[in-house]
Amino acid sequence: MTLALNFELGQAVLLVSRASAEAQNLDALQQLRETLAVQVGSSGKVDFEQVDRIESGAVSLASAHYDYVVANPAEPWAVEHSGRVLASLLLALKPSGSLAMHELVLDSTDSITESPITRTKDDLAQQLRFAGFVDSQITSCEPVSESTLRVLGESCWNLSDASAFVARANGHILVAAVTAKKPAYNVGAAAALSFGKKAKAKNTNDAHVAASQPAQK
Repeated sequence: MTLALNFELGQAVLLVSRASAEAQNLDALQQLRETLAVQVGSSGKVDFEQVDRIESGAVSLASAHYDYVVANPAEPWAVEHSGRVLASLLLALKPSGSLAMHELVLDSTDSITESPITRTKDDLAQQLRFAGFVDSQITSCEPVSESTLRVLGESCWNLSDASAFVARANGHILVAAVTAKKPAYNVGAAAALSFGKKAKAKNTNDAHVAASQPAQK
């Protein structure tokens, strides 16, 4: 499953994933970064950040800096985005900026004990709302293949019995493609509220009522 990504010249894009020299998705991430760099052109940019560094607080993303965040785009989609990471991604987006990401989810609330995946697609949608995203949509949700489950069990999660995990998880772990947006304002921004005119109008009305009443004798 691939995300449908089409960007405009001059846009700033942030890629977020987990990558290392041994990572299964390293080549795919590099190819995606090169493809996006062509789309945004020399007037735009494509940055990359490790999700682990965001989670640990080792890096702070610039506020309202990116038009688009693309998270966990490449198989085997081993990242579960915590509330802290989602909040950081929201902060990094410009107002009305967009998020596109993959997330592994369970097909029901019945957990698979060997798997670190704990959320259903409904849980994920709720987590996005809690983080402050709007217009979130799960555009597709498909079962993860047995071969990808094996990679997850053996290489990503280092399970002692990957074969047993694959047998139990097959058909029950799904990959969801998700889109969401940042509101058209910076979340947490202060808005000046003026009640001066209303208060003045109220005082004027009070004065008018008082003038229309006969004086007490």
